[in-house]
Amino acid sequence: MDGETILRSLGWAVPELVLVGTVLVVILADIAGLRKLVPAFSLAGMAAAGLVLWDYTRRDLSMADESVFQGAMAVDSFSFFFKLAFLGASFLVAVFSVPAVRSWATGQGEYFTLLLSCTFGMLLMAGANDLLMMYLSLEFVSVTSYIMAGLLRKNRKSAEASLKYIIYGAGASGFMIYGMSFLYGAAGTLDVGAIGQAMASRNVQPTLALVTSVLVMAGFGYKIAAAPFHMWCPDVYEGAPTPVTAFFSVGPKAAGFAMLVRFLHDLFPPGEPAGRFEWQLVLALLALLTMAVGNFGALHQQNLKRLLAYSSIAHAGYLLVAFAAFTPQARSGLLFYLVVYVVMNLGAFLLVLVLEEKYGIETVDGCRGLGWRAPQLGILATIFLISLTGLPPMAGFVGKVLVFAPVVEAGGGMRVFLVVVAVVFSVVSLYYYMRIVAAMYLAKTRETDAEPAPRPAGWTYGSVLWLLAAATVLLGVWWGPLEALTSRALLR
Repeated sequence: MDGETILRSLGWAVPELVLVGTVLVVILADIAGLRKLVPAFSLAGMAAAGLVLWDYTRRDLSMADESVFQGAMAVDSFSFFFKLAFLGASFLVAVFSVPAVRSWATGQGEYFTLLLSCTFGMLLMAGANDLLMMYLSLEFVSVTSYIMAGLLRKNRKSAEASLKYIIYGAGASGFMIYGMSFLYGAAGTLDVGAIGQAMASRNVQPTLALVTSVLVMAGFGYKIAAAPFHMWCPDVYEGAPTPVTAFFSVGPKAAGFAMLVRFLHDLFPPGEPAGRFEWQLVLALLALLTMAVGNFGALHQQNLKRLLAYSSIAHAGYLLVAFAAFTPQARSGLLFYLVVYVVMNLGAFLLVLVLEEKYGIETVDGCRGLGWRAPQLGILATIFLISLTGLPPMAGFVGKVLVFAPVVEAGGGMRVFLVVVAVVFSVVSLYYYMRIVAAMYLAKTRETDAEPAPRPAGWTYGSVLWLLAAATVLLGVWWGPLEALTSRALLR
């Protein structure tokens, strides 16, 4: 690339450059002993990157290059949508992390540095347009995630979580790069769109397409915690610090889905039937297995973080249902549900963080009678858990309708069966979500249970919790603007 091309490309990478600059500022502030300013610098950097991205969305993209850095990164409304979502999620995590990390003996500066770095990698994943950039950005997010999981070095569970994360991640990455090598060998190019055209024109053997899809899905499945690549998830979610767990449950997972959507859309463009059946069959089976593992695994869990970990696996299965049709309506529903999932899941994990810090509660049984002793926490928990179940009038219900309805409309026995199973598993999830609500309101406190006096959640926790709860309710009764936004953000 010549200098002019590089400068033009960098002009579309300002949000990423802002985050890189913020990382350097945070590191220097931590070294200089200005640790109290680290959260402020981090939040300011994320806000600045978000403002630049918002300005991008108002530009006429028809006058811009479709891709930059020689096709490695895409410039489109789809990437901007996800980048804004990632920055919003990371910003909220950073806000409620400020009081949480104060109790850590060490690692406060490192935490915000890694949070910013992982967010930077997620922005790259949203715009990655060729195999090399996809793999490198995914690995960048993975490596920073490994470190974040083990930040509490003297905590045995945290160290175990990091080790398991690394082991499973290394195996999944190996499978993924092996599958990508098949794609490169079949087409002779790293550009995913060109690979899709080459596969369609050369009529690639179905067996090769199927084997390749399985290998590549190992990497994507690991990142989105889809079964059978989910085995790291419960242990990592339980062992990692709760703010880190909250971030893992929404950030890297949503980034994995964003990259998977672009990958499949470019590899099997609309109207090209070659190889599509293999991908849809693999993803339909993956969705079934993921929903089964997530929902059945959550039924007997006592630890709140492990329960939400299996819940996260189940929601990955619901999101994968959209790929069985992969129509514009199904993809729009997928984007809508991802935003809803970020909101309600962050709320649920922030609630768990409050229960840990203010009450020392980590299990379902520990919530006995809490709804009466802390009425606000009881109301907030009910809102988030009803939404996670998918009951009206919460946002989770609307999200599932917008995902499942287009799949049924696409027709076919496999798709209808998949949606029916998804609805059945949603009913199953009612049991383990409502166990928490029942413990809060219906179960009597045992004499052996501690009776901590109600403690205020604090201004930071309370404001973020009520903001997320309000968004969960609002998107359940007034979802039109977000649905319109997701429709405009689709890949064409």
